[in-house]
Amino acid sequence: MSNLRDRVSGPIHRDWFGLAAFTPGDRFLRGGGRLYLLDEVGSTNDFLRGLGAPASGRLCLWDGWGWRAQEQRVWPPVVDAGPGTVVVARRQTAGHGRQGRSWLDCGGLNLSVVIPQHRVALDRGFSVWLGLMTVLVVRESLHVDARLKWPNDLVVGHRKLGGILLQRQVIADRSLTVAGLGLNLMTGPGGFPADLQGKATSVVMETGREVRPGLIAGALVNRVEDELDRFEHEGWAPYRQGLANLDCLLGRSIIVKSVGRVYEGRAVGIDDGGALRLETTDGRIELVQVGDVHVLALDQAGGG
Repeated sequence: MSNLRDRVSGPIHRDWFGLAAFTPGDRFLRGGGRLYLLDEVGSTNDFLRGLGAPASGRLCLWDGWGWRAQEQRVWPPVVDAGPGTVVVARRQTAGHGRQGRSWLDCGGLNLSVVIPQHRVALDRGFSVWLGLMTVLVVRESLHVDARLKWPNDLVVGHRKLGGILLQRQVIADRSLTVAGLGLNLMTGPGGFPADLQGKATSVVMETGREVRPGLIAGALVNRVEDELDRFEHEGWAPYRQGLANLDCLLGRSIIVKSVGRVYEGRAVGIDDGGALRLETTDGRIELVQVGDVHVLALDQAGGG
């Protein structure tokens, strides 16, 4: 039953998230899982890192049998986040993108999660690996032909489906790694702003299916947990072919605008440290750590 209304999309389910589908594994729940389901927040990453304004919603606690939702109230930003702490917002008004840019919430999954303390979470290639895990989950769970655009955007064709932001900080004597995911789920063809028309897509546009956020959130958290130890013990070897198959830039002619430099050439893969390998016009291989990529063929054809 729908007994709430969204000021934009109309009626919404009381359990708009789909709580029963969100079942993280033992590593995430070891210290007692905490899931904040917020109606609206500036940034889920900020809220999870103790920043920003209080937000209205429900705190759900894991009791070993399942989630127990507390009463609706206003919650302060999290100041003691640990493994098992997750923030999901129905609407995000000031989300963050890479390199200080903003992320526009167009109706979907706005999730931030504390990554369990693990050596691989500190590796430079972890962000790309996390992007690959997300692409695999979207393909397998939602049957969307998503691919990875370096470093960690999700695209279908040349249209953006979602993006990941990884942030690390030191609190007292411990480090905190927070991963944020924005994924377009329910936006219809006319629902994107004018400047994103033709440049963004959503799960409902690709499949016609309406998907609650808890389904993809649960599948993603489980996939990351299941693969963390393997990534530590075996490195990129088990994932190298999958990355090559799903790297939407591989073999494409691109321009990369990096810090103080502009590169042009052909993308020839991603190295184990997460750097983009670019073969320049004079045959050299450049390793690009950060930057914005423009695919020449798409740009010349009027794509995004």
